[in-house]
Amino acid sequence: MIKEPAVNATHYVLKVTGKHGLVFKTKHNDKDYLKKVAEQLLEQEDGHFTEYEIHASDHANSEMTQPENLIHYVKQDL
Repeated sequence: MIKEPAVNATHYVLKVTGKHGLVFKTKHNDKDYLKKVAEQLLEQEDGHFTEYEIHASDHANSEMTQPENLIHYVKQDL
């Protein structure tokens, strides 16, 4: 039996930020699951991740592809 996707299903976006501009983003419909993922990332021994946020999103797919920071290179730095 094929199940249709739920209409107006709520998605949450997890954004975990860290040192040196590192950003990890993912989406899921279970907020508790995302909280567990975030806590595991913060507990990693390398210590790169420093904080997280979880928020409801009605445009989660497009939010996943939006750049967090634009990186600008100066020719002399290359």
